[in-house]
Amino acid sequence: MTGFTNYEEMFSQSIGLKEPWKVDKAEFDEKRKEVHIYVRCRKTAKYPCPKCGKMCSRYDDEEKERVWRHGDVVFFPCYVHCRRPRIKCSDGIHVVTAPWARPNSRYTLLFESYAMLLMKSMPVENARKIMRISHTSMTGILKYWVKKAVKEDDLSKVRAICVDETSFKKGHSYVTVISDALARRVIDVEKGRDTDTVISFSNKLEKKGGCCNKITQYISDMSGAYMSARDECFPNAKQIIDKFHIKQMMLKAMDEVRREEQGKKQSRKRNAGKKLLMIPEAKQTEEQKTAIVTLSKKYPKTGRAYRMVQQIDDMYKCSDMSEAENIFDKLIRWLRRSRLEPMKKVASSLKSKKQEILNYFYYRMTNALAEGINSMIQSAKRRARGFRTFEGYACMIYLVVGKLNLSCPNPFS
Repeated sequence: MTGFTNYEEMFSQSIGLKEPWKVDKAEFDEKRKEVHIYVRCRKTAKYPCPKCGKMCSRYDDEEKERVWRHGDVVFFPCYVHCRRPRIKCSDGIHVVTAPWARPNSRYTLLFESYAMLLMKSMPVENARKIMRISHTSMTGILKYWVKKAVKEDDLSKVRAICVDETSFKKGHSYVTVISDALARRVIDVEKGRDTDTVISFSNKLEKKGGCCNKITQYISDMSGAYMSARDECFPNAKQIIDKFHIKQMMLKAMDEVRREEQGKKQSRKRNAGKKLLMIPEAKQTEEQKTAIVTLSKKYPKTGRAYRMVQQIDDMYKCSDMSEAENIFDKLIRWLRRSRLEPMKKVASSLKSKKQEILNYFYYRMTNALAEGINSMIQSAKRRARGFRTFEGYACMIYLVVGKLNLSCPNPFS
């Protein structure tokens, strides 16, 4: 071992030591290429009881020396050593909590804070390699701080929510993501996509200072489970059916018409026009517009279905509800007499939810936030390789798009 000087103040500030804690010595292990910091405490001092917080006199020291991993020193791993004092309180003898680490952790607070900072911006596996710890330890740090922040999250100001679903694993495995439409952040992640998921959120909302009766807007797709949950949990909220979901329904019906008209073999070819017809009119080039006209002449049923889809876009360009309602009614009549079975089915669905669809023109709120968050979630899922549980997946969603107020200290402050 080779010692070095002028270290006490530097390491004391790095670990966050205050009286009666003090750095006793620091050594560099040349063989292992590690830095070791040894901390001691004043024996005559009083320490807070980890159970009740009462200041108590020192009883003795714990039998075995504890070791915590700290941030690297000039790229060498650094470890903090200490035999913490034990105090005698009215309910027994307890080991004092070290001020540089949370209870039951083998890492210092600043080490964990830096780990959280890395996981926000890169794959967990890459962050793990930089920190030189196991995947289990890395995810343990993530889960602790995220769960703590979620538990302490204040939802008292939530007034409008977006309810959307996103995939968890391959196959039919989904989670429900609930966002604050005004704060533009995820406030809850529930396993599944049924009524119980929204009911579970409503219970959490009440526990975290929110009020179900104060929710005034509820944006979702046309899922029966989500809509019935709104009636049960948020009686004062106006249902707004997401306009992007309406457009998606129309596009799927149009594609069914295209495939039926073109036949199975032709509809799968690159020149069948599937992607071309999905491009919004406002984003089409002149060449694309010409190609759509040609395609519509060749396949007239597809052309009619395409024009119906365009009318949905025209409706959402309206500036007031009465104008939109007029276009909506005309579109429903057109769909019903179109003699195109997929479009007629859409007409029945839209007609039954007319008011919920038109509510958009009063509140001007959509699930665009949820859709944007969903894309960020999918990106986060790719970065969180190794998470096989819902719990880990939910923690990553909260970390990336939850805008949580993490209570771990800033390593750069």
